[in-house]
Amino acid sequence: MGISPTESFVILYHENMAAARVFYEDILGLEIREATYDWFVGYWVSEKHEMTLCISTSPEERNRWGAAGKGVVIDFVVPDVDDIYVRLANLGVNFIEPPIDKPWGLRTASFLDPAGYTLTITTYRRKSA
Repeated sequence: MGISPTESFVILYHENMAAARVFYEDILGLEIREATYDWFVGYWVSEKHEMTLCISTSPEERNRWGAAGKGVVIDFVVPDVDDIYVRLANLGVNFIEPPIDKPWGLRTASFLDPAGYTLTITTYRRKSA
């Protein structure tokens, strides 16, 4: 049977909440779901509100769970990677990988957030007939 989640959360641990908020709100344009404390904020990731991306600057949690972008990639599926790439680059986002077609049917581009987490924008490529 397995689990049947109705929603999911991803928590990224940062040291600088102000930098994280500028990045996720002003540059990526995510909508705030909640700002519970001065050290915790959650963002809706999609219009269906099935996933929340959370940022925490709690030293206790960061020490327990880790940070520095190790082992985590957040992938945002967008309608047009190339369009979003140009818009984000114009806002000062430095990409570690420009848009590229992957052999498994995706077109992706990758960049880092202020804490070093890898974020990827992805578009499903149309399959050839």
